[in-house]
Amino acid sequence: MKEKKPIAIVLAGTRPHILLIEKLKQRGFYVILVDYLDNPIAKPYADLHFQESTLNNEAVINIAREYNASLVISTCVDQANLTACYVSGKLGLPHPYSYETAMNVTDKLRMKKIMMENNIPTSKYYNISESMIQDIYDLKYPVIVKPADCNSSKGVRKVDDQKYLKEFINDALSLSRTHKAIVEEFVIGDEIGIDCFVQDGKAKVLMIKERRKINKNNNYIQQIYGCIWPMPVSEIVAKEAEIIANQITQAFGLITCALMIQAILCDNKIYVIEFGARIGGGESYSIIKRSTGFDYVEASIDSFLGNKIEQEYHNPREFYADNFIYTKKGTFDYIKVDEALEKDGIIEYCYPIKQPGSEIGEELSSNNRVGTFVVKSHSIDGLKKKIDKALRGIEVYDISGNPIMRKDIYGL
Repeated sequence: MKEKKPIAIVLAGTRPHILLIEKLKQRGFYVILVDYLDNPIAKPYADLHFQESTLNNEAVINIAREYNASLVISTCVDQANLTACYVSGKLGLPHPYSYETAMNVTDKLRMKKIMMENNIPTSKYYNISESMIQDIYDLKYPVIVKPADCNSSKGVRKVDDQKYLKEFINDALSLSRTHKAIVEEFVIGDEIGIDCFVQDGKAKVLMIKERRKINKNNNYIQQIYGCIWPMPVSEIVAKEAEIIANQITQAFGLITCALMIQAILCDNKIYVIEFGARIGGGESYSIIKRSTGFDYVEASIDSFLGNKIEQEYHNPREFYADNFIYTKKGTFDYIKVDEALEKDGIIEYCYPIKQPGSEIGEELSSNNRVGTFVVKSHSIDGLKKKIDKALRGIEVYDISGNPIMRKDIYGL
């Protein structure tokens, strides 16, 4: 059957890529999934799975050549997007931007440099490599330390003084593929996400969300437990978000693609932390569709294929909150959800994002999330009440039947 269909290779078997695979199949593609895990969550939805790293350019090229692929795509994973653009460029396949641009929007050091050169508001920073670990004298504490080129929040730490700086720099360097790290000033404020879509070189803001931090400004681990969509902001902030999104679009030469920006909002001013020329993680693709009618995944596929984007959009009419489910250290088995939560309209849905048997480490990171639940309300206060009720009716169990959900992180 695959010989009669065009072949699409999807890089990374994350939950958001389940919908990507389904939509590619609807378009008539035979879908091959590449993921280093033996049983990623999206595997059952693909026609074929190769257990291979999405960071291995040559392995992906070999698979693409063997199957005569007509599309190599990833819509929500930074480093996989980099591979998709590399492979597509080498094989003459369609892609939304060049490999050089992909490097600029995934390597945080390149990104910072270009933002600084183009007066995009961001914090002062240092470029650190293994050969130049040094004391940081002219940055104001606290500072953020992070690897230059990792997926998710691996190695991202807040440092309040000189004491742990070198230790966290060494940790970040060890996680970086290029053995480089960033040390940047920490801006105190509300962390926000700005979800956009760029078409014909012009960025449109779809939604601004509040990224809810665990222990907010008092934790060295920089981790969120979910978002509130949309975040009520002033007209001034909304306009500034549009301006900054278009500054990024022009500075990085983006034409047609998704764009997600992480930033700090302080006194009605936006300071960009970093961004990705892709769909945001978690439930971004789902909540934006539910809230605005804009189909982020369809638009992203069309951006890869070079098709005209024709999507409906309306302003959000209700509030949503996605809530990440973290656990204590252990071997994940399943999430138990009280049936009344969906029946009574407390939650919209709850999904696992890990397979049974997945090992969960002790330290909180985005890789240690095992699921997500989503609530909807006409008010933010209503969201918080539903989240509180949901937490009483959701539990996570390990393979020995022990409850292991972290319910202490939600800050309600």
